[in-house]
Amino acid sequence: MTNEQIIITVLAVVAFILLITVIVLGNKLKTKNRSKADNVRIKNGIRYTTDKKEITEDGDVKITHLEKDVILDRDVTYTVRKGGKIIPGKYTVLTAGENADSFNLRVGGFVRSFKHADDIVLNEGDEICAVSHSVILR
Repeated sequence: MTNEQIIITVLAVVAFILLITVIVLGNKLKTKNRSKADNVRIKNGIRYTTDKKEITEDGDVKITHLEKDVILDRDVTYTVRKGGKIIPGKYTVLTAGENADSFNLRVGGFVRSFKHADDIVLNEGDEICAVSHSVILR
């Protein structure tokens, strides 16, 4: 074997080791940025959901509280921002009370009626407030 062949072989082995290292670190970062609630990923400070809602045996959406859920107290205004309590992204809005099927939220200054398990997309700088009663964002 010539010196050139030895150098090329060593460089190929080093490149292969670097490739394996990058793959392993990429997988670690991917799992680190996943939430435990409903397969939610957080990428660059924005929340992405990959699953549907939790469903009961009757087909209704469960009222549960998971680790990454955000509870909106009634008549308290929250601002959506990266690194804040509510980050930009898609959420499922759930009523906090089992007897109420619909509720009102003020988003961006306008009050809208939502039903239990509706989806909502919140952008950076949006203000959100639960008008009628407390709400869970999942």
